[in-house]
Amino acid sequence: MRILHLSLISILLAASLPAAATETDQRQYTVKQTEPSVGSNIRREIIRAGTVPLDKRYADLTPEQKASVKSAYESMKADDEPPFPANGLMPILKVVRNAHEQANLKFKGPLTLYVQVDSSGKATDVSVVQSPDADIARSAAYALMVQPYKPAVCSGQPCAMQYPFHVDLVGPEQQEMTTASGNPASGIMIGHDN
Repeated sequence: MRILHLSLISILLAASLPAAATETDQRQYTVKQTEPSVGSNIRREIIRAGTVPLDKRYADLTPEQKASVKSAYESMKADDEPPFPANGLMPILKVVRNAHEQANLKFKGPLTLYVQVDSSGKATDVSVVQSPDADIARSAAYALMVQPYKPAVCSGQPCAMQYPFHVDLVGPEQQEMTTASGNPASGIMIGHDN
């Protein structure tokens, strides 16, 4: 009877505790400050960059991480692949971090850009969909334009496709997302023909 009682308590206790993290849970990757804020020794996160490791190429991602990248696309066949920065996300994020720090971390909020990548893996234009600051958006757009990409694959062949780049600018201080005009920057287009 005592063993049954302990087993019942164990089952009830296990049911009331939150589930342990599993391999399928998605980790959130961030970028920290280059230098800590004045009066601190801690480099705090200033960019939330999503669920894909920042230093990995597409081929090095796990199947779950590849699925996370593909989830940004409405309809993509199982064998198709989206474009992805050839050297991973970190070269782009370093430029965004520098621009964010040069603005003294005062602009917070989502930064979303779309990069048109041709079938050879070259960026042909960038459009800014959402940004808390025009200068940060320009820096991000430049970084996205100069990066080489792994081209998208459609039905086994390299193809042209947009790559969505999205991060959230945050910082140690809680401030509202604004621009000099009080509005988010949007509608900036950067590109070249080829």
